[in-house]
Amino acid sequence: MTLPAEGPAFDDLQSLLDLEDIDPGLFRGAVSGEPGRRLFGGQVAAQALVAAERTTEADAAAHSLHAYFLRPGDTGKPVIFGVDRLQDGRTFGRRRVTATQDGTPILCLEASFTTDRSAARHHAGPPDAPAPESCPELIRSLPGALQPDQAVELRAIPSRPGAPARFPDDLWFRPVGKHLGDRVSASAVLTYISDLTFISVILRPGRRRDVSHMTSLDHVMWFHNEVRLDDWLLYVKSPLAVGSVRGLAQGSIYHRDGTLIATVAQEGLMHVNR
Repeated sequence: MTLPAEGPAFDDLQSLLDLEDIDPGLFRGAVSGEPGRRLFGGQVAAQALVAAERTTEADAAAHSLHAYFLRPGDTGKPVIFGVDRLQDGRTFGRRRVTATQDGTPILCLEASFTTDRSAARHHAGPPDAPAPESCPELIRSLPGALQPDQAVELRAIPSRPGAPARFPDDLWFRPVGKHLGDRVSASAVLTYISDLTFISVILRPGRRRDVSHMTSLDHVMWFHNEVRLDDWLLYVKSPLAVGSVRGLAQGSIYHRDGTLIATVAQEGLMHVNR
């Protein structure tokens, strides 16, 4: 097993996802970049999950979430997360989180938590893929003080025939540093990473070249087994249903040992050059 490299950037990522408690059920995320830049959706979704986790029992773990991106966020402004307790059952609990800036909602997330620790022993296996050590490094830059390529090492698996060359297909990834779990959960870290490069897969059918940019409409995850960040994880992506302006992407995240960790889905809006 190849252990993640040491590096302070992953500590910075955990600090980015961490939240300040300002009142019962109310949390605040720190300013993450310069004013006027677009906030990374995976960051807000992950922080919303952290807010929901802070209102659950210590032995409960996230097993699903559905986030809707309502408006673009600004990296130069703090985000406030309000949590509604929808249900507290014997095994399952549900939470709704609304993320706001300047009093306006930018994201709504509903998450389900469970104390059931049974694993998904039967699941589809990962496709054949070259080892991460043999794949080229992928550099991604997004608005904000912390760049994803500093906190997460990405390795691009060679594109399938017909895929747009400027967008990656499947990926290997691992955090640069160790996840200690004392501030944010591994599930929240995975939620952040799962939004990287994901929606671009809907451009694969038809080799679309007329799209100037894309907007993510929502983000859905199901956690099937314990999220472990102790080695490389494989992110397999595919376009499930694509039209002229919208497309649905599906992804599977596997641990290097072949265990299915999570299933991801996201619908995106394609903005076409006129």
